[in-house]
Amino acid sequence: MEGLYFNCFRKPASTSTILSYPIPPFTTIRGVLANCLGMGQFPKYDEYLLLQEEIKIGIQKLDIKGITRELSKFLKLKKTGSGFRRIFPSSPMFKEFLINPRYKIYVLGNNEWIKNISEKIRNPERPLYLGQSDDLVDITNVKTTKSEKMKSKEIYSVIEGVYENCEIVKVPYKFGSDGKSLQELTISIPMEYPLITDEKVRCYKLGDECIALY
Repeated sequence: MEGLYFNCFRKPASTSTILSYPIPPFTTIRGVLANCLGMGQFPKYDEYLLLQEEIKIGIQKLDIKGITRELSKFLKLKKTGSGFRRIFPSSPMFKEFLINPRYKIYVLGNNEWIKNISEKIRNPERPLYLGQSDDLVDITNVKTTKSEKMKSKEIYSVIEGVYENCEIVKVPYKFGSDGKSLQELTISIPMEYPLITDEKVRCYKLGDECIALY
């Protein structure tokens, strides 16, 4: 998944300055897949809840040393009879953007789910975006492969927990049965791959890489 220019994955606790997560949260990626599949949106969220139980997701951040962030100031204008004039609202006026972020996304599920997702991601039911509704996304190199459950000390993805030489961040993970309450996951984003762990961790062998999926 590649952002075509600006992308922002808003941290909900940010106020006067809107800050972005460095990766798309798991909920955001499921939202992209739900749009592909044409699933119902809130309050018709039953299909989404089924999706988050039936698949696991792994995230590999690309360009890990070269991703660019930019802080932009917004000018809010109000239309009047003679045109637009500047106003000073209480809403946030600064926003952090990621510039052309790129990620490799792994989706694990049974054959039926993976076949359906693979077909619909090439021909989605609704327009796709990554983050905000005007943040366009380009999805390429979609392919399927068999997976092998295993344990490894070499991980090529974000991983749950706190590890050295990583960016540590708590991201939205999944929604509760009411479709509103949110569960978060503390993850480590490696500064280089593979991430070498002291002990073997549970993961999946996908191609030549060991990926942690959640």
